[in-house]
Amino acid sequence: MSESYYPERRDPRKIVAAIAAVVIIVIAAFAIVTWPRPKIYVYTYDSFMLYGADPETIDDVAFGPFEEQYGVDVEITRLHLDANGIVSRLVAEADNPVADVVIGIDNILILQSLAKQVLTPFEPDSLNLVEQELIDTLDPEHYVVPFDYGLVTLIYKTNRLNETTHPEIANLTFSDLATPELAPTLVTENPHLSSPGLAFLLSEIAVYDKILEEDWKNWWADVKTDLQENVYQGWTEAWTAWNDNPSNYFLVSYGTDPAYSAWYTESEPDTAVAPFYYEGNEWAWMQVEGVGLVKNGPNPTIGRAFIEYCLSEAVQSYVSKNQWMFPANSEVELDPVFDYAIHPEEVSNLNSLLTRQEIEANLTDWLDDYDNVMA
Repeated sequence: MSESYYPERRDPRKIVAAIAAVVIIVIAAFAIVTWPRPKIYVYTYDSFMLYGADPETIDDVAFGPFEEQYGVDVEITRLHLDANGIVSRLVAEADNPVADVVIGIDNILILQSLAKQVLTPFEPDSLNLVEQELIDTLDPEHYVVPFDYGLVTLIYKTNRLNETTHPEIANLTFSDLATPELAPTLVTENPHLSSPGLAFLLSEIAVYDKILEEDWKNWWADVKTDLQENVYQGWTEAWTAWNDNPSNYFLVSYGTDPAYSAWYTESEPDTAVAPFYYEGNEWAWMQVEGVGLVKNGPNPTIGRAFIEYCLSEAVQSYVSKNQWMFPANSEVELDPVFDYAIHPEEVSNLNSLLTRQEIEANLTDWLDDYDNVMA
């Protein structure tokens, strides 16, 4: 959030007479009483745009120009919740909304009815800067529009394993991951609480149901004993457990992680990506995160303008090296470290195997089945 604006104080020292002094003081006293600037609240998750070189100033840098242009204060409210929790917060506040905009609802969460109940569709003019495929993957109805995107896949530390010691990682399958050697080394996230955790569950369902034509629940039953202690509430907790424990080889994370590693270490990345391999292709799940207008928010006009601004280069140019996702704006150039990332066009998209309608109709049952297997 930017610092509060205070108007310049008048100089009362030029006093030519006692009466004039009284008049000036009275006028000045009234002049310094000003109304505070309007404020809009933007709800998002706690790590939003905080993985760059200067997380303490990123809000001012990215959103300060909007504040000056519109004469408002923008408060980026980072809730200690995942996107599901943010939707629950919006539902709880539905009778008296606090937020005007929300960032972080993705292409799975938007399929759930509660998300659409707290949003108003809005198609910004700046949406022409976004590839149609991203729009269709996220939400063709525009309850949310793309802010960033990336691939959910497996990553591993190159100092813990490689293709020489473990040749299977070159063409990794879920069966490989279920072996007694590798199953205990996987770290993932709770699909109820974490968007990458849910994307991993849907990836496994897509592979088993659509490619292998087998019961997807069997894989979870096979790894249950080894995996239960390595399922964490969110990505941050999972990453810490993976990073700190040398016996944890694989993490469900993002295909941009090698780019972050190269930037952070200023050297060759120590993190690599292991997409799943089936039918001669590498596969990964596309996650698209959106920005949306809160239904009945207190400042809808400014909220719409803010969404327009979020798709402009003024914000999108900071996405790649602060979010470590790909910017939705197709005109933004990427830093060379993104040569180390896995790009969507380099893999087959697991989302293509499960239609939006199929996910919407079955997601609750799939999560219930997962719970029953892992209980």
